[in-house]
Amino acid sequence: MTIKSFRGVDFINRDKEISFFLDYFKNKPERVMWVYGPKSTGKTTLIEYIIEEKLTSGLKVFDKYWIKYINLRGMMVGSYNSFINSFFEKVPSDDFANEIKAGFDIGIFKLEAKVLEQIKNKEKNLFHELIVKLKKIKKNKIIVIDEIQTLQDIYHNGEKELLNEFLNFCVRLTKETHLSHVLILTSNTIFLNQIYNNAKMKATSDFKLIDHLPYSEIETWLTSKDLGFGLKDVELIYDYLGGSVAHIKKLIDFKKEYNSLKEQLEEMAEIAKNEIILFFEQQKISKEEREKFLFVAKKIVEDGKFINGDYEGYLEIVSKFAEVEILFFDPIKNIATANSRIYVKAFERI
Repeated sequence: MTIKSFRGVDFINRDKEISFFLDYFKNKPERVMWVYGPKSTGKTTLIEYIIEEKLTSGLKVFDKYWIKYINLRGMMVGSYNSFINSFFEKVPSDDFANEIKAGFDIGIFKLEAKVLEQIKNKEKNLFHELIVKLKKIKKNKIIVIDEIQTLQDIYHNGEKELLNEFLNFCVRLTKETHLSHVLILTSNTIFLNQIYNNAKMKATSDFKLIDHLPYSEIETWLTSKDLGFGLKDVELIYDYLGGSVAHIKKLIDFKKEYNSLKEQLEEMAEIAKNEIILFFEQQKISKEEREKFLFVAKKIVEDGKFINGDYEGYLEIVSKFAEVEILFFDPIKNIATANSRIYVKAFERI
């Protein structure tokens, strides 16, 4: 196991995942790659680490790569025009020539001012123009889109078709033209379930799960640092928080405010329990839905997972709790688990 530093904080292991993606980028683009997993498993950090530490040096991309990273998290994308304004910047022709030479940008594509105005006036097709542009770039191209489900409610030409057009564009880039790798990151697996059940997207996609870390790596991390944790402490932490790096980092940051480790972990479990109860009330979860959720929670506590295919009529309630990231639904395996171990502790209390 390797503990690295990335942006001033610990970056734990992920050596296998790093090797997987570096090998993946060496191959010819064939399919769209969906990178998914429970909330706060470090999907975004992992890909950003690979780009910034393995494929670039000081944001200067190695000569063989041309990379775009577009993070939709937090973007105000509510219409077709705001989508264009968020994704694209108009530049003079000379700057556009430099754009082809440039290696790595976070957040935007650049298009010639005249072309972008024609696209906004619907005189030219946006995605066709991007294909034309990308054909001019003679490097290994990688496009990363984070939280693409942001686009699912945007209407274009009077119909909710922008997301479909964008996904068709991604298929063209990979399977049809082999122009660019496309990585799409999402923690919204209910949205991903729609993709997985779409015959065209399923056939033109790969799926890579980024999960929480196993006990052995958490033990190595917490005992190799000067954090004051013994093996018994690590066992207790893992019992409550599992391999959730985000939760463990939060525990480390605030541990001085508590009299004991047990007290801090108990409070975290109680907060998770109250979050679920509050969700019951706020969303007016019916008695029948509560009973279904409690059945799912009980199976997760007892078996570690709820196998959706074993029971009919449970996907809707699983979806409700997965959308608020209390449950994690894996559409590839068709199972539900707690989004992190702290929710298992909450389920036990409920």
